[in-house]
Amino acid sequence: MHLGTPDEADAFLGERWPEARAVSDPDRKLYRAFGLGRWSVFQLFAPRVLLAGLRARGFGVGKPVGDPMARSGWFLVEDGRVTWSQVHAHAGEARRFDELVAAYARG
Repeated sequence: MHLGTPDEADAFLGERWPEARAVSDPDRKLYRAFGLGRWSVFQLFAPRVLLAGLRARGFGVGKPVGDPMARSGWFLVEDGRVTWSQVHAHAGEARRFDELVAAYARG
């Protein structure tokens, strides 16, 4: 799920995982159902977040889509059940996309 448009998700996933599908949730209904709130200012701008940004050479912040304060998390939902999840503790936490793909492959 994401706060952007379906076209924005297709562009993002098309480069990383073309077979994946995501649900556009601009009204944050699913975000609330999955318990994803909003970042605090500290979770968004803490020193560890800024350090993570410096280490991410070649990966810019980019243009925000939806609510930039929306907390991030990834969920793999199969047959109506959450089979894998990753809720990020702060904005600089590494996104373990490879773990999501591996969890899907184990299916």
